[in-house]
Amino acid sequence: MERWLAVSDRLAGPCRLVARLCGWLLLVLMAVILYDVIGRRFFSTGSFKLQELEWHLHGAIAVLCFGYAYTENAHVRIDLFSQRMNRNTRLWIEILAIALFLIPFMALLVWYGSDFTWRSFTRAEGSPGGVGLSNRWIIKSAIPLGAVLTIFGGLSVMLRAIVALKRPDLVEELV
Repeated sequence: MERWLAVSDRLAGPCRLVARLCGWLLLVLMAVILYDVIGRRFFSTGSFKLQELEWHLHGAIAVLCFGYAYTENAHVRIDLFSQRMNRNTRLWIEILAIALFLIPFMALLVWYGSDFTWRSFTRAEGSPGGVGLSNRWIIKSAIPLGAVLTIFGGLSVMLRAIVALKRPDLVEELV
């Protein structure tokens, strides 16, 4: 069981690393927004590129941190019903939800998101208006990458839930 927890930690590692990097991206996003707002308000500057960069950064941060949020139990959960269930039932629901819903859905996002990104790359897709950012494939690549990280996070939680069922003394409360 300790070995499964070690594998769980290794799977959560990339999620933690990317979340730390996204924390720094939040500072970049804040600087871009401040520069854009101050420039527009006081100096009559600003551009579509800055606005697109803002939503690109915001979108990438959100998508890339789903796996980390899942490993930290910081995702949205409907506790109305689960609070009345016993611990083992909640753990079984978590395991089944990961195996039957999260992993297959994220695998589809990896599959179709990779194709979506590749087509954007081969077509040299840029902003539709021509005045925004080029290389749209960069932001589109966050979709399959975020899905892979979410699979890692889901597998990490699933392994911890299995260990929690068999050896509750080894794992702190998951759900």
